[in-house]
Amino acid sequence: MQNPWAIEPGQGVGDWRLGASRDDVLRRLAERGIKSESEIDDGDLLIVDDLEVELKFGRSQRLCEITAESERLTLAGHAVIGARLHEVVDRLRVDDSETLWTLEEQGDEEELDAVAAKPPTDEELISEGSLWIPRLGLGFDLWRGEVLCVRMRQPADVPPSGVGALTPSQRRLLAKPDLSNSLTDEDSTPKRPPNRYQQVLTIALMGAMGWLIWTAIDYQRKWSASPSVEGEVIAVEPPPPEPFPSEFTVAYHVDGKEHRTVFGVADVYMTRAVGDKVDVRYLPDAPDQPMGPARVNDAAFLRFMPWGIGIFGAYLALQLLISIGSKLLPATARPEELKTTLGTQYD
Repeated sequence: MQNPWAIEPGQGVGDWRLGASRDDVLRRLAERGIKSESEIDDGDLLIVDDLEVELKFGRSQRLCEITAESERLTLAGHAVIGARLHEVVDRLRVDDSETLWTLEEQGDEEELDAVAAKPPTDEELISEGSLWIPRLGLGFDLWRGEVLCVRMRQPADVPPSGVGALTPSQRRLLAKPDLSNSLTDEDSTPKRPPNRYQQVLTIALMGAMGWLIWTAIDYQRKWSASPSVEGEVIAVEPPPPEPFPSEFTVAYHVDGKEHRTVFGVADVYMTRAVGDKVDVRYLPDAPDQPMGPARVNDAAFLRFMPWGIGIFGAYLALQLLISIGSKLLPATARPEELKTTLGTQYD
């Protein structure tokens, strides 16, 4: 019995035959009991998750590309997913000159010009490039030198241009036993050193927020323990006959001295009239800045939340300015060069 996962170059794999109509593909899916819910129909692309296959159709609704990533795939009698690229090429007995590198981002003219201006390194190609064998209609998407998935097309549909063929230096890199670790180290190397000004700013933010939280806790503690006196509503706005006033002028005495304040609806528990009594809370060191009992529990929030928003907003703005400024400087600029560029005088 034929292996349903054996790749036939230029033909397809299993039930999926290049050149088949879309209707025929859908019929085969139905025959195999794959429900339509397991398909993601995105115009010219069918993604069959159960089979780890993507089927791409051309303008004539004919199958023009099969992308498969199942570990059950075989090519030239061997498993292909997870295999080192050079080993796959050798099994197919293909000369390196018959191969073609492409990058996923190759597309419009601007992207092609960018690739031409700065050709990818061997590490970049081996990490995330695609190697095609045009005469076989096979393409291999890579991840750190290993085959991540296989693309199958008819030879005439293979990308006509790319960024070169497989080279001896790439083969030497692919043969390294610790390839994955070396590529990981290469990928993790930062393009720019950490910006010390941003680090200092982050530390400053943490310090400022810590101070703000501590101060707010202490402030709330004082209000929770604050004394209260009885006050009297002596005026309301709007005045009668308006039944629902929004402001209440309250007179109260602290240490024999009369104070007056204006409370809003949120400071009292219910609508008050002239002559009504209300509780007034105050701090001993600021008796002329009282609160109504309804606001005492939110004292710290009402006072310090705007400060918190302001500090965080300033932090974000400064981070943005530093980030923009750092991009205008060379990535390898030395401290002396930074001093000259910024025009700052140092001791």
